[in-house]
Amino acid sequence: MLPPHGHILRRIEVDSPLIAPDLALDRLHLIVPDESDAMVVLTTLANGGAAGADPRAVFAERLSELGHLTASFSDDDPPQVRLALPDLTLQCVPQPDPGGDPAHLALRVISLKPVSDHPEGAKILTLTARHPVVTAANGVASDTFRILDWRRAGAKAAKSERLYATLKLVERLEGAEKGRAQTQRTRYIAAREFWRCKTCRALWRPGEQTQCPSCGREFGEMDRRQPEIAKVEFSVPEGEPLNLAPDAAVLVEPEDEPNFVGRVSRIDHHRHTVEVTTRTFEHAGSEGYITPSFNRALYQAKRSVLAAIATRDFGVGLLAQLLVAADTVRSPAYTAGPETAGWLTEGMQANPPQDRAVALLAGLQAGQAVFIQGPPGTGKTTVIVEAVKRRLATDPEERILVTSHSNLAVDNALERLAGTPGMRAVRVARAERVHPAVERFRCDDEDDPRLMEANCYFATCATAATSAITDMNFDVVILDEANKARADESLPALRLGSALALVGDHKQLPPVEDDSLYGIVETDPFLEELVNTSLFEMAWDGGLPAEARCLLTIQHRMHPQISAYISRASYEGQLEDAPEVQAYEFVTRKPLPVALHFVDTDGMRGSRERRGPGGALRNETEVRVAAHVVRLLDERCPRDLSMAVIAMYAEQVERLRQALGRRKFKRSVKIDTVDSFEGREEDLVVISLVRSNERGRIGFLRVPNRLNVAVSRAKRLVACIGDANTLRSGEESMYGVLVEAAREAGGYVLASEVVSPRRRADHPFGTEGEAAPGEGAGSRRHRRRRR
Repeated sequence: MLPPHGHILRRIEVDSPLIAPDLALDRLHLIVPDESDAMVVLTTLANGGAAGADPRAVFAERLSELGHLTASFSDDDPPQVRLALPDLTLQCVPQPDPGGDPAHLALRVISLKPVSDHPEGAKILTLTARHPVVTAANGVASDTFRILDWRRAGAKAAKSERLYATLKLVERLEGAEKGRAQTQRTRYIAAREFWRCKTCRALWRPGEQTQCPSCGREFGEMDRRQPEIAKVEFSVPEGEPLNLAPDAAVLVEPEDEPNFVGRVSRIDHHRHTVEVTTRTFEHAGSEGYITPSFNRALYQAKRSVLAAIATRDFGVGLLAQLLVAADTVRSPAYTAGPETAGWLTEGMQANPPQDRAVALLAGLQAGQAVFIQGPPGTGKTTVIVEAVKRRLATDPEERILVTSHSNLAVDNALERLAGTPGMRAVRVARAERVHPAVERFRCDDEDDPRLMEANCYFATCATAATSAITDMNFDVVILDEANKARADESLPALRLGSALALVGDHKQLPPVEDDSLYGIVETDPFLEELVNTSLFEMAWDGGLPAEARCLLTIQHRMHPQISAYISRASYEGQLEDAPEVQAYEFVTRKPLPVALHFVDTDGMRGSRERRGPGGALRNETEVRVAAHVVRLLDERCPRDLSMAVIAMYAEQVERLRQALGRRKFKRSVKIDTVDSFEGREEDLVVISLVRSNERGRIGFLRVPNRLNVAVSRAKRLVACIGDANTLRSGEESMYGVLVEAAREAGGYVLASEVVSPRRRADHPFGTEGEAAPGEGAGSRRHRRRRR
C-alpha cells in the first residue's frame, strides 16, 4: 500500500545533501504513457496539488526542485536504468527516437515504487537535471543518452587491458625515475654563469663582459651583487659518465651555495659540459652535483585518475571513453552556414575544414569531446586561437585551460591570444620555463589573486596536474600537440575539464622517448604500444565517431612540390594547397633547381655512418655535403629567405654546428634536431639523415613521422641528404616515395655533383689541388688534367 502522497512529495522537496554530481544534464526526458501503472502512481501523487493540475507537469516541477538524484544500470543491452529519489524509485528503459536521432533518446518509466534503493553492489551515478520533462510520448530532446554512454565507457574500462597496462606503465616509469635520480647524479668541477640584463633581458657573461652585448648598458656593482642567473654551463670531469638526459628537470647542489632547480638544455660530449637553464639568484659555485629531479606529485595524479577509471567513477566517464571506448564519444552538432564563417581574428581567410574545426571547438558542452588533426601548415594553432576568442565572446566568465606536453607550445598559444578582448590570462609555470614574451602573464604563487580572477589558463600537462589549479574545474580543456602526449601524461590534465578538445597530428612526432622508456619496452614488450602511441592516436584509430573528428586539409606553408610528397606519403593524398603557396616560384638554379631534392651519398668514399662516444651516430660525409649545400643556397637564394639545417641525431647536430660555425654566411643558419623544429618553419631546409650502412639498418628512422616533420618544415626548398640504398627498403616506404618524388620533380641529384671540384675560394673544405673529402679518383684525375 502506498504511503500518503503528500509524505512522498514533502520528502522530494527536502534539500538534498551537498553532493557534487557526477554528471550534470541539461534536459532529462521521462515518458510515462497514459493508462500505465506508473501513470496511476503519478496521478495519485498529484491529487494533493492544484485542482486540474497535470500529474506529469507536477512531477517534472518536483524533479526540477530536487538537488540531485542517483542512477544505476542493469547488465542488459540496452540496460534498464533505475532512478532513485528520496522514498521513490523509477524503473526505466531507454526509448529511442523513431527517427534514429540519439538526441531524442528518452527513458520510458515502466514502474514507480515508494522506496529509494539500488541493487546491492551497483555502481551509482549521481546526477542533476536542469530541465526535467515528463510526457506521454517521445519527441523532446534529452541528455539521457549521456547516462548510457558513461555506463558503457565504465563497463569497458573495468575490463580494459589497456587501462591496466597504462597503470603498469606508470608504476614502471616511477621506479625508473627513482633509479635514475640515484644513478645519474653528476659531479661538476667548474661552472660558467650567464646573467640576465635587467634592462633588455639579454644574457651576458660576468668576468668577460662589462656591458650588455644587446642594449649596451654598462654593468655596475648592483648587477654583480644581485644577479639574475638564467643559464649555467657546468664542466664535468673527463672520464666520468654524462648520463643526464636533454630537457630533464634537475636539482643543482653547489657545495657552498643554496640548491636551485633548472632544466638541461644542452649536453656537449666533446667538451664534457652540461648546460642548464634556470632562473635563480643563487650562484652555482665552483663544485657540486647535478641530480635529476623526481616529481612524486605527478605520479600520484596519474595513479589517481587511472584508479578512478578502473573503479568506474562517473566523475571521469569522459576520460574512460577516450581511453577504452572512443566509439561512444559525443561531440557538438555541426551544420555549415554563414553563421559559422564569421571569424573574429582579423585578416583571416578561413576555409571549410577550419570553419568546421572552430565551430566544433567553440560549441563544446559538458560531456563532449572533439579531435582536430592538423597536418603541417594547416593552421591548427589558428583554430585554437579563434575558438577561444569565440567562447570568451559568448561567455566571458567561462574557464578555459590550454595545455600541452611542452612549455613552448603553451607559450606559443598564449602569445597568439595575448590582447584578446575580455581574456584574463594567466601562465602557470616556474620562471625558467616561460618565454620572455609571455613573462607578464606568469604566476606560480597559489596566493596570487590572478589565479581566481582569470578566465583563460595556460600550463603544461604536468603543471596542470600538480599546481595551484589542480583542484579547479574548467568548462573546456584544450590539449595542443596531443600527438606528443602519452595517455598517462595527458589524462591528469584532461581530468580538470567538463569538455575536451585534443588538437594534434599523429602523423607527426610521437610521444617523447627516453632511456627509461627504452628499458621498459625491452623488458616488457606488451607496453610498447602505450610508450609509442598518444591518447590522441589511440582514440582516433579506436573507432572515434566521424562527427567527433576533424581533419584540416588546406596547407598554407609548403611549395606544392613539397606538399605533394607530404600528402602522398602521410595523408593519403588529402592535402590541398592554398592559393598563396600555389604562387611560389623556384628560388635557385642547378644543381638544386627545384623545391624538393634528394642528395644521394650512395657510393661516395667514406660515406658510412660512424659511432661516437656512448654510441652516438654521426656521418662525416653528410656534414661535408651539407656544408656545400648550405653554401650554394646561401650564395644563390634571396637574402630575405631563412635557412635551417636539421639532423636526425643529436651527435650529427654537434658536428654540423662545429663545421658550419667556422664559415661565414650571409644569413643566420639554424641547426638542430628534428624534435626541436616541430612547430617551426623555415624557407630553406637542409636535412641530414645520417644512416648509411651495408645492412640497411635505419633505427628509429623506420618511424615515418620524423621524416614527415623534417621535410614539412620547409616553405620554399628542401634538400634531403642521405644514402638512398640504405634508406629505401622498398618503393612504397616513406624514403622510397621521397626518392621517387624528388626524381619526378627533377630534384634527385648525386652528392658528387653538389661537391664537384672548384677553386679553393669556392670550396668549403680541403686545399687547392687536393680532392674534396668524399670525391672519387675520377674527380682527382679531372682536376689534374685541368691544371
